[in-house]
Amino acid sequence: MSGNDFDAIGSIPVGPIDPRELQQDERAVELDHYVAVLLLEATSDAADHEPLYEESFILLKAESEEEAAEKAAEFGKQQETSYEDEHHRTVTWKLTEVVEVKPLEDATFDDGSELYSRFFRNHQAYRSLGTLTGDEA
Repeated sequence: MSGNDFDAIGSIPVGPIDPRELQQDERAVELDHYVAVLLLEATSDAADHEPLYEESFILLKAESEEEAAEKAAEFGKQQETSYEDEHHRTVTWKLTEVVEVKPLEDATFDDGSELYSRFFRNHQAYRSLGTLTGDEA
């Protein structure tokens, strides 16, 4: 068959093809799931202010644990805010620290999927967390 025979069969012009478009993008990297633990603190200009802390667990997708830690810090900074309470006192929330960043071992997100765990030895200190928030432990 000559080149003209293909024209007789029929073809659809697709224009010039750039072979780079057919190659897989080498920059495409699969992102892993991480959980980050953030600690935020509320302060106030009220004379009777008692410190209030929030422990926040956030889900992140990143190429590495280092990138996940950077994203966690950025997310924590985005949570920082100030506002006036009902008594016209300024309340300010600030990121105190990124406590921990860990890869998720099981990112299936089914019932019972573990998102975060940590080990400790001082059970009394752990139980006191409930009394620190006013909850019964």
